[in-house]
Amino acid sequence: MTGFDEASMNLDYARYLAAKTTVDDRALNRHVLAELCRLMPAGAPRVLEVGAGLGTMVARLLDWGAVGGGEYILLDADRALLDCSRRWLCDWAAARGLRSDLLPDGLRVGDLRVRLVHAELGSYLEAAHGAPADVVIANAVLDLVDLPTVLPGLLRLLVPGGVYWFTINYDGDSIFVPGHPDDDQIMQAYHRDMDERVRYGRPAGDSRTGRRLFHHLRDAGAPVLAAGSSDWVVSAGPDGRYPDDEAYFLRSILSTIQDALRSRPDRVEPAELADWLAVRGRQLAAGELVYIAHQLDFVGRSPG
Repeated sequence: MTGFDEASMNLDYARYLAAKTTVDDRALNRHVLAELCRLMPAGAPRVLEVGAGLGTMVARLLDWGAVGGGEYILLDADRALLDCSRRWLCDWAAARGLRSDLLPDGLRVGDLRVRLVHAELGSYLEAAHGAPADVVIANAVLDLVDLPTVLPGLLRLLVPGGVYWFTINYDGDSIFVPGHPDDDQIMQAYHRDMDERVRYGRPAGDSRTGRRLFHHLRDAGAPVLAAGSSDWVVSAGPDGRYPDDEAYFLRSILSTIQDALRSRPDRVEPAELADWLAVRGRQLAAGELVYIAHQLDFVGRSPG
């Protein structure tokens, strides 16, 4: 959910997550991914993904051969989205000729048991749980929480020396091309909104999470073993069409900025915001809009 609070979007959130899949596919850092695969426990590991959304990451890791057997837990605060994930993963498996079987608490895809767990992350960390995970994954999530508070609890979900893979962490830079005179003002206002965001009664955002994770992880006793950029880069092809459903992804990003700033005339004049959005909308329709967001991926081990 990197840098953008998709929960505030008035568009179809499940469709947004599906549209984001190809954007994340390109963005995820392959050097960091290779280190994850090297560190992945043999046999049947227990993997926990927080803020798992539609389940696109477990599908991706199955596709890429990073996971196979064992248990993969999808944790998310949105129950309806978890229900969608069950259907989405079944359809995804069928399209690839993989066997899938529905289970009371999730489904089985090939040799992998996928469990669906409905919980808000902060409450989940505060509660007592069963067996710790061998691997914890957070994709586009950590820039929407209060890192100093959440990170120690997240690492405690791992077995001693367990593996974390924290990906698509926003790092304070979004670029729209062609340039617009109000770009800097609007993005500064959006970053300020992100830094002050509160959800579930807790601070919920840091526009420079990427760079700050290095020291947060070191201070938590889990220094980074590999890191690299995972920038989103979205542009139309030579025919003026965006790949797959990525035009919808871009409309969702614009909608999120609009939702965050429409009630903040003290930061951006409503007329200036409306003009900026209108220009960006026309550029998107014409296949001219390019969007770049700077992010970082990390992999390492928990203390012990």
